[in-house]
Amino acid sequence: MADIFDFDEDELSSKVKSQLSVGIARSATTDSFLEMADKLGDLNDQQQPVQTFQKHRSNSVISVGTIDNRLGTSYKVDLDEIYDADLTESHENSSVNLLSQEASSKTYTGRKPFRKVVIQDFEPITVLGKGSYGKVILVKDKRNGKLYAQKQLKKAAMVVNASNYERTLTERTILKKVNNSHIVKLYYALQDFDKVYLLLEYLQGGELFHHLSQERILSEKVACFYIAEMILALRHLHINAGVIYRDLKPENCMLNGKGHLVLTDFGLSKVSEECTSMFGTAQYMAPEIIKGEKYDSQCDWWSLGAVMFDMLTGSPPFTGNNNKKIMDKIVSQKVKYPFYLSQDARDLLGKFLNKNPNKRLNCDTDFDKKVRNHRFFRFINWDHLINQDDIKQPPPIIPIITNPELAENFDDEFTCMRITPPSSPIKDNMFENFAESRTNSTSSFIAIKRPDQNGDVKESVYFSNFSYTNESVYLN
Repeated sequence: MADIFDFDEDELSSKVKSQLSVGIARSATTDSFLEMADKLGDLNDQQQPVQTFQKHRSNSVISVGTIDNRLGTSYKVDLDEIYDADLTESHENSSVNLLSQEASSKTYTGRKPFRKVVIQDFEPITVLGKGSYGKVILVKDKRNGKLYAQKQLKKAAMVVNASNYERTLTERTILKKVNNSHIVKLYYALQDFDKVYLLLEYLQGGELFHHLSQERILSEKVACFYIAEMILALRHLHINAGVIYRDLKPENCMLNGKGHLVLTDFGLSKVSEECTSMFGTAQYMAPEIIKGEKYDSQCDWWSLGAVMFDMLTGSPPFTGNNNKKIMDKIVSQKVKYPFYLSQDARDLLGKFLNKNPNKRLNCDTDFDKKVRNHRFFRFINWDHLINQDDIKQPPPIIPIITNPELAENFDDEFTCMRITPPSSPIKDNMFENFAESRTNSTSSFIAIKRPDQNGDVKESVYFSNFSYTNESVYLN
């Protein structure tokens, strides 16, 4: 091996000299090599201003990828729009200086400041639903393209009917404190001069009612999956939040994009251990509510039984031409089970649809003993369901979603609606004098003087400090 790397220094030197002598007036010596190296260094130094100019231009825009850089899409962002720029260690070591020296001297706080979100940041796409409270509209965040379900209500209607205001405030309050995969998430509560808005999680699978209307009835294997997820959602509300739901029905049960059940519409819910007021939907209302008795969270388990009956048979256990007839039947008549229901289904339904709330199955206290191992739930593994392990326990209904913006799993009755009705157009110049109020100011409240129960006229303040932003939006 030594022979391979052995060479004659004199022979090599003579060959170099002979090559350099062509076209060069003087021979190549060690000094000349050093002199040439110095000239190359000077030439390199002369090019430095060009690099400096390039760095200066790169400060005008930066290319920002998506979170975790999982997608290759980049977006150009003007640095003038950045409110506070902080340098991490990796930025300081980068060859390209993206931020000014003043910004780099600031202490890194780990959180970027955000400007106040206003309703104009969201672009309406289509109507998802409509009720007495107002419309639910699919909107897109103009800043990042994220989709939300926007529930909007007119302030004037809420002030005239105080119960509508209380419902909206209740829903906002409950959704702020509840964090569960089976409970719809509230991301923003906004307001302008004429409306309030709740921007909720967009559940792409649509209403369970929509799928029920297509299938007519569900098999026990399919139904037990969604009944189990309703139990998990109600248990979380009762035990962790102290909330009585009071309005469980198929229309309030939505499916997310993966097919898991999520409860929505908490306007009739109550943060209390006991209630006496009559709220709910007649077909799914518990007998104790109808009779005006004190009731607690046990009323939700009756409603669950009524929804389960609806899923397995195609209709609630008691029906009629009007609400009075339905409620009379709920109080006085026995449940009639179709012949095709299995004994397991009848047994569980009988425990839920017990008119005596003290003898009714309580999934909060009896879950491990009487619910978890009930034969009706033999098709599911509760641990896999709780962890939402879609490989070991896949949802039976997987919504078909080709484009989330198309709202394919929502009823055409709603998606074909105009976002702003022709009969009540909103003109831009209508609010020229209320620019501050229409920018989601928390001071955009309405003071109303009205008599109280004793006849004394007092001022009531509506919509004060209504606005809210979920902390999770900062993480995204």
